[in-house]
Amino acid sequence: MIANLNKKLNDFLKNERLSKEHFDDIKNIANLTNFNEKILTWFKYLQSIEIVGWRNKFVTKKICEILKKNQPIQFYSLFCPSYIKGDGVAGFRVDDVGNTTKNGLKRLLEITNMTRKLGFECNNPEAIFFDIALEQPEKTLYMIEDLNKNIEIFKSYVPNGVSFSLLSDKFPELMDIVGYEGIIVTPLPVENIILNRIIDRGKKFYELFGWTMEQIETRSKVIASSEAIVGAFLRNNMPESIMIYTPTMLERAQIYSGKHQDDPLAIIIPKKDYMGS
Repeated sequence: MIANLNKKLNDFLKNERLSKEHFDDIKNIANLTNFNEKILTWFKYLQSIEIVGWRNKFVTKKICEILKKNQPIQFYSLFCPSYIKGDGVAGFRVDDVGNTTKNGLKRLLEITNMTRKLGFECNNPEAIFFDIALEQPEKTLYMIEDLNKNIEIFKSYVPNGVSFSLLSDKFPELMDIVGYEGIIVTPLPVENIILNRIIDRGKKFYELFGWTMEQIETRSKVIASSEAIVGAFLRNNMPESIMIYTPTMLERAQIYSGKHQDDPLAIIIPKKDYMGS
């Protein structure tokens, strides 16, 4: 049976040589989808644009379940405000948004359009602006006008064919639960190993603001709690959707699934330099 599957896969791949990791991935998808060539072709495309090693078998299974339903696919991305960087500095950019944001918007539309070309029906992708759990809220809470300017600048970059929403408008309850300040939940809704990765990875970013280790650890707990709560809302309200991840801190992608790592949100992580055709 295994030999027959390998032969079918080689025929499908037209004897293209893949790395063992990619071949095993395709074999797993073939088993999950009863050798659905349309879905296999989509995952071949995904392999070519994603960062290797961040999509585990649980995420793969979740995406397969969505693609198998033959219903319009909803891609979306979450975008954080653009902050001013510098030791002791706080505030939102009012001149522009960062390249991470601009590139994320392009990828959101490109991946949706390519998925359409591969034969899947897709809704217009959605750019969701993460306007809660602000950085340094004790200072930035008094700069809401600048946040609004940053949002307007962001909206000017949203491509035609991409819808826009504020996270606080999409899920108004989040403003009551998380608010601009963010929240720390006890016990934390993520495993300690994930929190420790966030703290370790966050050092490089927060050192740009001149933060102490205590500040970094506290902010990491706010991120872990707030984003896990957002993930719960996404799970309950957008269960058939696929997130295209935009932040540079890849470790944070796991937070959105909280302690449901064996039944995670469907999240794909494109390469930073992927701009599409």
